[in-house]
Amino acid sequence: MTDKEKYTRLMQRYWEAETTPAEERELARYAARTDDPAFDQLRGVLGYLSVGRTTRVRKGRRVRIYPIAAAAAGIAAVIALALTLRFAPARQADDLCVRYAYGVKYSDSDAIMTSVESSLADFFAGETPAEVQLFEMFQR
Repeated sequence: MTDKEKYTRLMQRYWEAETTPAEERELARYAARTDDPAFDQLRGVLGYLSVGRTTRVRKGRRVRIYPIAAAAAGIAAVIALALTLRFAPARQADDLCVRYAYGVKYSDSDAIMTSVESSLADFFAGETPAEVQLFEMFQR
């Protein structure tokens, strides 16, 4: 059995995850020194894995939150929320419903709801103008 046959079988075992770490090191050494195109994919995978093994993940310092600082931050957030709600401009009921039609602003809630109900009634009445237009377009 030649070296190429031996390492080709070893490479097949590597792809099937049946090699030991010692066999993987031996296979990596052979793949690094051969120019055989059959080992190109293996070289790529082993090169990627070797780079991944050499880079170390740096652990950051743990941040410790002190209970007094956490309580102070919570109290400050509650005070900021209370002040925002206290001094925010009051909303009026007629500002809640606004409609823009053809560049004109309508703020009468009753008129807007009548318009919405009319549109919904037209929509659910049966054939909408869009359906009629599509029907006529494809009828030709």
